[in-house]
Amino acid sequence: MGSVTAVGGSGAPKVDPAEAQRRAEEARQKAEAARLAAEARRKAAASARDNLTQARRDADTARRQKAGAEKTAAAARKAAERPGQTPAEAKKSKEDLATAEKKLKEATEASRMAAQKLQDAEEKATLAAKSAEEAMRKANAAAVEESKTPPYSQKDIDKVKPTKSELDSAFEGTSRKAELEKLLGLTPPPPQEVIQTAGSGAAPGAPFDVMKTMDAQDVAHGLFVPSDAARGNTVPTSPDGSAPSPVTSQQ
Repeated sequence: MGSVTAVGGSGAPKVDPAEAQRRAEEARQKAEAARLAAEARRKAAASARDNLTQARRDADTARRQKAGAEKTAAAARKAAERPGQTPAEAKKSKEDLATAEKKLKEATEASRMAAQKLQDAEEKATLAAKSAEEAMRKANAAAVEESKTPPYSQKDIDKVKPTKSELDSAFEGTSRKAELEKLLGLTPPPPQEVIQTAGSGAAPGAPFDVMKTMDAQDVAHGLFVPSDAARGNTVPTSPDGSAPSPVTSQQ
């Protein structure tokens, strides 16, 4: 029976130099395209964050203007209700009140619009940062495939990716939580949806910013204690959901 001699005296398959060069060039182009895409998204993320900074300033200015308009309207209302005015004074105070209330209405709408723009800017900044992070990781992976040094360090990526504060802000107040959850691959922060109307009667529950400061573990174990500042009472909620024991306020 005849023997088979391997080409080149080795059992390894022969590599076509032209094919190897083609694959190397393909990997190089892929890595370069990924790097350029990452750079574009990194710049977009920086721009979105700049827009967010401006939106925060605008929203803050609008809130302050609304607060000023509220004070002016309250003063005008008090002046219009002042007894003992002459007909001319009463007419002027009524006109001043109408003007103040009109400006308050305009300031309220401007504040609402600014708050909506801020929410949109928060969502866009977070999505842009997440997109940049993913693109940078993809560029690193493509460089490794080409046997080259990754273009981005972990520090570079950490600087671009969305922060916890940005993620919380993006989810808070948005009307598209499900869409953001899908796009970001994250679950909305639970403090924003836990016990929205705690308390009894018409008393509002704990505000969201207060809920954010609570220990997540305490919330999970039912240790949240709603309070009634007007009466000085605190009623702990039992972890098993049973009715709490009566608590007598101490005056």
